[in-house]
Amino acid sequence: MTARRLLAAAALALTCSVLALAHIRIAPTESTTGAREKYTMRVPNEKQVNCSKIEGEFPAGLDIYDFEFKPGWNIEFKKNDKGKIVGATWTGTLHPYEFIEFGMLGLNPKEPADLVWKFVQYYDDGNKEEFTGPIGSKLPSPVTTLKAAAPAPAK
Repeated sequence: MTARRLLAAAALALTCSVLALAHIRIAPTESTTGAREKYTMRVPNEKQVNCSKIEGEFPAGLDIYDFEFKPGWNIEFKKNDKGKIVGATWTGTLHPYEFIEFGMLGLNPKEPADLVWKFVQYYDDGNKEEFTGPIGSKLPSPVTTLKAAAPAPAK
């Protein structure tokens, strides 16, 4: 491989890795069925304009019951007709090249599943990015895979 091709391949790999990191993420990406879990949403701003709002829709079956509040940010809860929190909208200011993390406590469903989170990030110039696509798409939804808990050791 020539040096020019090697350099081009390295530049492409670096660009792709930076783009992959620019998406809204949820940690952890794996958890256990029925567990109480702290989920952390990481929101980067890779644009040249402020981000002012993030709308989130939580996975079906996941019971989010507590939130981490950040100075300068407000949270408005979205509830279903039974009063269960099914999403939230965070409003504040996220400057270019900054990121922020929001913690949420939840109770996982009791069955193994892929928990699909959906987010829309709004910018002050009127643009938005919808992280609602399938894995492998340009703007994928974050996913947490729930696995069955390991059986208790025999006594």
